Order: sequence, then structure tokens, then C-alpha cells
Amino acid sequence: MIWVLAAMMALATVLALIWPLGNRKVDGDGRQAKALAIYEDQLSELDRDAERGLITTEEARAAGVEIKRRMLALAGQEDRARQSTGKRAIVATALAVPLAAAALYTQIGSPDIPAMPFAERGEEQQDARELQALITELRSRLEADPDGGETRGWVLLGSTLMNMGRPAQAAKAFTHVVERPDATSATWSQYAEALISAESGVVTPRASNAIARAMELDAANPAASYYRAIELDQEGNTAGARVLLLERIAQESQFAPWMPTFLATANQMGERLGFDPVEPPEFEAPSGPSQEDVAAAADMTPEERADFIRSMVDGLEARLQDEPDNLEGWLQLARALVVLGEEDRAFAALQSAEPLVADLAPDDPQRRLVEEGLKRFGGASE
Repeated sequence: MIWVLAAMMALATVLALIWPLGNRKVDGDGRQAKALAIYEDQLSELDRDAERGLITTEEARAAGVEIKRRMLALAGQEDRARQSTGKRAIVATALAVPLAAAALYTQIGSPDIPAMPFAERGEEQQDARELQALITELRSRLEADPDGGETRGWVLLGSTLMNMGRPAQAAKAFTHVVERPDATSATWSQYAEALISAESGVVTPRASNAIARAMELDAANPAASYYRAIELDQEGNTAGARVLLLERIAQESQFAPWMPTFLATANQMGERLGFDPVEPPEFEAPSGPSQEDVAAAADMTPEERADFIRSMVDGLEARLQDEPDNLEGWLQLARALVVLGEEDRAFAALQSAEPLVADLAPDDPQRRLVEEGLKRFGGASE
């Protein structure tokens, strides 16, 4: 029965593709011309609004970028339509695809394995329901709070919604906290990311303002620098965007997880400008007590081992005073202090590392290590 249903569905798909070719002619050119005319009128209206002072020059420029992007997309659709190989190719493809798919499936598929209907995926559905219930409960609690809801709660809600692929809802969550006095650069850059994702990568005026605010609060915020580069590229200043990304990488003395993304984006921009790819920078490994150092102390007496580790820990701690942005160094220091049983100092090291993981993904191993350590040794991250 399943094969009969599959064949019927394939036949229906073929007929749906072929039928319009013999029964009607789609006037695509006319619709595209009308759409382009509407976009041109919108560009003219933007210019008039800017001249009358109804919108700022920056807002007009950002809106113009979006309109031009849609015009380019429409032009791309027109080009693809002109490159059509005609009715015969479409008919042949429509007939060949289901036949080829069936043949391929019988060779490399698993037709003998029974399917698992979505209704039977109990664990998957249960996880989805539980997560949605937690989101609903958190939002309701925040909205019911007469003081507007805890900042950390709104940020958690926004981050969770972003991870679930709901950027528009995430942006709405971040709007509750970005204007508060305790809003950080990281919060503003997360808000900008949500706004940009909700607009399919386009930096809108609101996103531009969020980027500017994030950079104002912390010029070293990598996320703010990245989205500012994206904004510059969309404004036509690709060279400036590329320089911004490369200069931000050059400011670091140690490797950071965001660097590969920065470098890949900069090289993509450079390729458009005719530049050779930039190689990743080389960084020295963070100095301090490694796992091998601690293992080498296993043959010492407890007193000798403690003195050995403590001497290395003290040296690393002194160096980190001059390298406060060395995340790996702070994590190594915390681990060594835990070995020594000095949990108060380990907690202090994790506190120094906490601002350095604020822009990392919620599931990033380094961020989770810091957050779990803070909860374990003092609960300061609550």
C-alpha cells in the first residue's frame, strides 16, 4: 500500500508541474516590471522624506539598502527565468526525478526498516513540549512582574528563542532590557543580532542603533565589531568592513573562538575586492600550570606537590594581572587552584573570566565551565 501511495503522490507532483505549461502562460515579466516600479517609487519617497526631515539620513540609507537588496533579488529571479531550458527539459526532469529517486532508494536506502511516525517520537515531542512550557512560564513570570521583570530573565528568554530559530521573538524579549541602566554591551549586541536575523541578514536602522550602542559601551565587544562590519559592507564600504574585522583580530594576544568567523568573513570580502586571503595569526600558548605539569608532580610528597603547584599558580596569577583578557589563562588558574583546594581564589579567577565569556554561545564549553564553577564555588553568576 505504501508504494502505491508513493507512486500516486509522484504522479500528482508530475502533473502539477506539467499542467501549467500547457494551459496558461504566466506573465512574469509584467509582474516583475510592476514590482520594480514600486521599489523605484519607494526609493524616491525615501529621498523626499529625508529632504523634509521626516526620517534621518541614516534611516533613509538603511531603508534604501533593503529596497535595493529586494530589487537585486527580483532581478536575479528574472535572470533565472530567462535561463530556463524550456518545456521539454522541465517535463523530462519532472518525469525523471521520481523514477531516479525510487531507483536510488532501492539501492542505498533502507526500505525494509519500518518508519517511525512523528506521533510515536515520544521523547522528541516531550522535549519540545517541556522547552515550550518553560519558555511560556518564563515569559509569563517576567511580564507579570510589576517591576518589569528581571534583566537576566529577559536575556535568558531572548537567548533561548534565538537558539530555537525565533529571532523576531528574541528581539522582542531584548527590547524589555536594552534601555535599562544595567544593559551591557553584550545585551545590545545580542539585540542587534536578533534584529538582523529577523530581517534575513539586513541591518535595519534599529539594528544599526543597537550596534552603535554596543560599541559605545564596549568598543572591544567582538559581536558589536562583527555586525558593524556587516553594516559597513551593506552600505557599500566593503574595504572598511574588511579592515575593521582584521584590526579587531590584531588587537588580541591570544586565540578567541570568534576569530575564525571574523577571518572567513574578511577573506570573503577581500575576494570581492581582489585581495589575497589573509592567513590566521599565530599565538603563543598560554603559559602556566598545564595538565602535564600537575601530573609530573604526582611522585612528590604532598607538601612538595602543593609547593610546586602553588609556585606555578602564583606566577600565572601575576602574569594574568597584565593579561586580563586571557580567558584560557584564567581557566587554567581556576583549575590549578581547585587542585590546591583554594576554592575562594578559584572563584575569584572565574569571576575574572566571567566577562570574557559573555559573548560566547550559551552552550559553549568555556562559558559553561565558568558558569558552573561560579555556581559551585559561590553562586555569583545567579
